[in-house]
Amino acid sequence: MKSNFVALVPVRTGSKRVKNKNFREFYDGKSLFDIKIDQLKSSKIFNKIYVSSDSAMVQNLCKKKKVNFLKRERKYCQDHKYPWHEIHNSILKSIPGDPYVAWCLTTAPLFKRFAKAINTFKKNKNFDSLVGVIPNKNFILNDKGKPKNFNPGCWHPYSQDLEKNYFITGSIFLAKKSSMLMWKYWFGMKPHLFNLSKIESVDVDTIQDFKFAQKMYKL
Repeated sequence: MKSNFVALVPVRTGSKRVKNKNFREFYDGKSLFDIKIDQLKSSKIFNKIYVSSDSAMVQNLCKKKKVNFLKRERKYCQDHKYPWHEIHNSILKSIPGDPYVAWCLTTAPLFKRFAKAINTFKKNKNFDSLVGVIPNKNFILNDKGKPKNFNPGCWHPYSQDLEKNYFITGSIFLAKKSSMLMWKYWFGMKPHLFNLSKIESVDVDTIQDFKFAQKMYKL
């Protein structure tokens, strides 16, 4: 498969749960945004790196880092104002041509195996997309305390006998641009599940996540 692969980094400046999340110092003078761009460049797997935002500050940062800035409509940078599929497709449409697009989120600072993920995808034509996941074999209860994936009491299984499930992470979503536009989503019906370690899967959503990710990154 000889194809064009591009990275897409969507960022906003109006984070509420963690103020200025993408651009505040995370480690050694660098922000989550800085770290993600460095990781993408170091992977040497992408033909282009695109950053989608409505911010003039982000546009200036892109010039300094020599990556491509995609101007996003301001209305698509507001919290939950529009359905996700509208935002998703509006961002994709701003990318020239029909490359394979890897959504690479700043909130996954400990994942950097982009070259491995893409080379794995390129080797197998049975998949229409790729998603970064973490395998899970835990005992799950619903909000009523009822088991969802096991029988309690004398039927209680060993954890290794549980059906394996996978948690979606914010590390990487990969597919053809035209396919994503058709699905109005990150991945299709036959995704390759690219396994991550627990450390790689750390996601920054709250201030506690931010501090935890900092400690893990330092290690």
